[in-house]
Amino acid sequence: MIEDSPDEESLERVLAEGLDIDFDEDLQGEVEQELEQFLIEATGNTLPTESTLLKKLELFPNGDFPVSPYSNYRDSMWILFKEEDGTVTRVMFDNLPENIASIKKSIIYHLIPDFSPFGGIRAYSTTRGHSQKFSCMVDYVLLDNHLTGNSESLSFITPRLLNNALDRARDSSRSTHYYYTFMHIRLWISLSIQQLIPLENRISISPTAIDTPERRKEVIRHFGDAISSWVPFTEPELKKLVGYASFWTEKAMPCLQKVADYAKDRGVFNNGSLTIYRGGEGDPELLDNLKAEIDGVEITKVNMRLRHSRKGDIWSYSWYNSALQSLDSIRCAVYILVALVTGLRVGELRALKFEHVIRSDDGRFKLQITRWKTSKDPNYKGDTSFIPLPRFVGEKVQEYERLRRMLRAFREGYLFQSVLGTKTVNRDASNKIVVITQKLEAALQIDRIHTHRFRKTIAEILINRSERNVDIIRFLFGHASYAMTLRYIGRNPYIVKSVAQAIEQNYIEEFTDLISSVKTSGSSGESAKRLLDRIAARPEAFSGKQLQVTIFTYVTHLLSSGEPLFIHRTAVGTYCVSTEVYSSPDLPPCLAHHNTIIKDALPDPQFCDPTCKHALIVEKAARALEDNVTFYEQMLTRANATLSENSKKLLRQKILENSKQLEELRTNQSYKIIPTVDVQA
Repeated sequence: MIEDSPDEESLERVLAEGLDIDFDEDLQGEVEQELEQFLIEATGNTLPTESTLLKKLELFPNGDFPVSPYSNYRDSMWILFKEEDGTVTRVMFDNLPENIASIKKSIIYHLIPDFSPFGGIRAYSTTRGHSQKFSCMVDYVLLDNHLTGNSESLSFITPRLLNNALDRARDSSRSTHYYYTFMHIRLWISLSIQQLIPLENRISISPTAIDTPERRKEVIRHFGDAISSWVPFTEPELKKLVGYASFWTEKAMPCLQKVADYAKDRGVFNNGSLTIYRGGEGDPELLDNLKAEIDGVEITKVNMRLRHSRKGDIWSYSWYNSALQSLDSIRCAVYILVALVTGLRVGELRALKFEHVIRSDDGRFKLQITRWKTSKDPNYKGDTSFIPLPRFVGEKVQEYERLRRMLRAFREGYLFQSVLGTKTVNRDASNKIVVITQKLEAALQIDRIHTHRFRKTIAEILINRSERNVDIIRFLFGHASYAMTLRYIGRNPYIVKSVAQAIEQNYIEEFTDLISSVKTSGSSGESAKRLLDRIAARPEAFSGKQLQVTIFTYVTHLLSSGEPLFIHRTAVGTYCVSTEVYSSPDLPPCLAHHNTIIKDALPDPQFCDPTCKHALIVEKAARALEDNVTFYEQMLTRANATLSENSKKLLRQKILENSKQLEELRTNQSYKIIPTVDVQA
């Protein structure tokens, strides 16, 4: 079914609600949870009995033992994992002095999932991330203090030195440096105290020397600034999440429903106890129909017990608890789907009930949500709104509801409440989303599954439109064309705002640079003229904080009309600004070189041609254009006798095109009608 484009009234609603949504509140609980996870990884809650690293180094002093199937400890680069597509997760040591590399190896070894003594590491990507940030501690603790990393230099490390290093990291312009320096120092101290690393790599410092309540509070504050940055799921992580959701909703849920239907037909749910009793030789049919397995995964199992009595043998068949465990996995799968396609915040997800999933007469679904904001009114009950829900997801939620009711697990009707407990849920805050994310982390070996990462991932897909993720979009939204999906998403203020924030956080430098150049210096190209006209009409919208509102409005209208967004720096002073996808034979210059048929492709910045109508050229490009003209003129002069007429014609055309762009830059005075204002967002 084709989704209707939203009317002007709907657009205004999306704009109003989107501007009112505050994602920062959604991050506060996750900030503390994230830091707590870091500290578990760094210090743990239990003491290991022995050091596996020291044991191995004792047997192989040269480090000739494996840290993975692909690398040994002594290697200057560890390949920890290889994806199916050939992508590798690696850790590098060859850019460090020998003593510092030795320290890094002994610490990073304990951040590998297979060897983590505190059990906090689940994914090799986490190991790589910590390894990359290890340089923070090297810079602030070792290099800043001219320490070489040998045992003698480490003896000069004092609590004062470490606290000064942390202060410098805190005061740096990089928000991530503070908590990574803190985490690595804390881990280094723990590994030293527990004698898990070689003696020459240890430091003799008490954890309380740096890990004070005041210091931890500061780290949390800085950590909050850092965690709000752009952290979508990687493609392998997204593939795992969607694969999990697909398995439990499309394969396991129908299977469990079949078991529940059988139990209902046999009258099992009419009894107080769901354990089934049979006399004599038992009931083989029960075992066959209550036990289920798919793709090697046990959906339900049956525990049989024989009890002897004076009246005869009695068999008991227990199956219900295993059914609830699978039902809980389905709950996690539904969470993945809803979080991905709605972009809702934790509080709004917690409050969802089955009754909030509404199906209209034409088969379309919408989701009723209550948005909360700060209010002094004691009678304020939140603002009710509706966002679209893809039919596939809506149907899966309804199937899940039916199963919950049949298995006596409907309870208070909250979509994401636990199905394993029996405690009455009187308020939505009791629905701990973190329990779901922790289960997914353990099942999928993905660290730091937070709700905000789902909406950021969808936003990234919509911006970058990786071909490997297009199928995921089709799977989730069920539309035949990408434009239909964009129009559909344009009615959801949460995802629209996520896309706008993604641009602010990742492309704001390019966007403001582009606008500044167009407003305050020369520019050329059709894109420049179009953008210049918009700025001239509303100069106040392209400055200061108002720029964020402008980006959000711009994104809303693009998505609502089914147009993709593409802003990309192609060369010094040149940008590609496109809201189109291209198919053969109508291709822009950057795609014209392809020999195969092209369909719904975005521009390719690597082959940008400044004559393209989407190329926006600003004053910074003048030198590059001058060099191009000189290069083509020299080639035409020096090789004139050997060039074919076609080659000469092509060179003259290049000279003409670059000269024309250069002349436009020098003579374009239209920007002067725009007042010069600050455009820093």
